[in-house]
Amino acid sequence: MNEIGILLTSPKEVGGIYQYSLSIIEALTVLHKKKKFKVIYYYTDKHWEKHIPKISGATYIHKGIFKKFLRKLIYLFTSNNFQPFLFKEFLNEEVKILNKSKCDLVIFPSQNITSYQINKKSLSTIHDLMHRYENQFSEYTRNIILQRDNHYQNMCKYCDGILVDSKMGKNHVIDSYRVKKNKIFTLPFIVPKYLLKKHKINVFKKFGIKENYLFYPAQFWEHKNHINLVKAFNEVLKKNKNVSLVFCGAKKNHFNEVYNFVKRKNLQKKIYFLGRVPDNDMSSLYSNAIATVYPSLCGPTNIPPLESISLNTPLICSNVYSMKNQMENSAIFFNPKNYKNISKKINLVLNNKTLRNKLVKNGRKKISKYNIKHFSRLLEKYIYNLII
Repeated sequence: MNEIGILLTSPKEVGGIYQYSLSIIEALTVLHKKKKFKVIYYYTDKHWEKHIPKISGATYIHKGIFKKFLRKLIYLFTSNNFQPFLFKEFLNEEVKILNKSKCDLVIFPSQNITSYQINKKSLSTIHDLMHRYENQFSEYTRNIILQRDNHYQNMCKYCDGILVDSKMGKNHVIDSYRVKKNKIFTLPFIVPKYLLKKHKINVFKKFGIKENYLFYPAQFWEHKNHINLVKAFNEVLKKNKNVSLVFCGAKKNHFNEVYNFVKRKNLQKKIYFLGRVPDNDMSSLYSNAIATVYPSLCGPTNIPPLESISLNTPLICSNVYSMKNQMENSAIFFNPKNYKNISKKINLVLNNKTLRNKLVKNGRKKISKYNIKHFSRLLEKYIYNLII
């Protein structure tokens, strides 16, 4: 039986990559139970221990502080082109451990540099290339853009396979790094398993929400476009006064600008900032919302819109990149750069219960295509392509 390894390095706080990693774990568990492969988990953060199935082997990789300091020192004085390959087994504990393993293939859901440092076959992930296509945002600094380009070029050159979210994601990688098409595998996002458990809580009582609300779960990066949603919501209140807006997500680089704008518009009593919330609360926050509004300016596709329709919540969504292909008739779409267009579509959904019911019905049909059965079958196919 072939042995498949997976390296888990993402902290829980990274959001989408963490959720994607959970889906990969679930798919590998399905394949392991069917005796397709033997799966061994390698992890650098102990929060992963509760997610690793007991039927699989697991190895914790301790990351030493001294070696972390040495890595920073070497990276400070060497070229980006050479950094990942200098003293790689000495500096990176996971490289040495994976090289000594019996794995026929190692999967990297977190687009880790280890994917092109090891001497094993590797299947890594490029979640998006928005640092190239939307580099006007403050989170994409010049240094970040250079680092990511060098990193993804190495992945495309040295990894045996690359996972992407969509046909557009595949085209972005091919156009950007001139990699062969047969090296890129499309694996569309699915909803993480924990969200479907539907752990019920009274969100109105727990978070002090006093009325019907619109919901937007996203970290406060500039590209998540909270500011235009607040502007749109301010317009919505002119026609729909008995509605609130609920945000949850970490306070990243654009939080202060959003929060200060809310204060200038005197919207503090209508907009809730929940910060990071426990996984168990998310299904209730979705299912109790009158609608999810997703105004992100980046793609190609995203996980939260799938989460919304999986919990029967009407979706009002950005029309950028492959979002229309991902969601089709299960959402009402808007131009995320035009806050008046956003407010128009929100009002349309708020004022039309029949439309909301139709979106929920269409969402049920749509989400049936994005399930773990299909996801694991595709992953199995791609694994066999690489090890046979």
